[in-house]
Amino acid sequence: MHVAERIQEKTLVLMISGRVTFYSRKVFQAIVNSARLSGAKHIMFNIQGVTFMDSTALGALALAYLNLKECDLAMSLVGPQQSIKTLLESANFPTLIPTYPSEESAFQAIK
Repeated sequence: MHVAERIQEKTLVLMISGRVTFYSRKVFQAIVNSARLSGAKHIMFNIQGVTFMDSTALGALALAYLNLKECDLAMSLVGPQQSIKTLLESANFPTLIPTYPSEESAFQAIK
């Protein structure tokens, strides 16, 4: 798993790529903890570059959402590839975490 970040309009955009699995959970948790302290009001996970996600990653996303919500921070997912989108939909994630096809559509929705 690789992560790059940038701030745009009080939103922390985390661009995640590669495989998100049990083995990357500690890095993912550290990213979420850092995001909480970033001063951003919204945390956007751009997962366009994610090629594989296991059940541990799904759990980590759900925990991240609850953790950020507890701090009054919004969270969204952007750009899942079709296989990841299908996985998220089968677990009803779009009903929990707003999911958008692109960063542009996400920024339009959160304004």
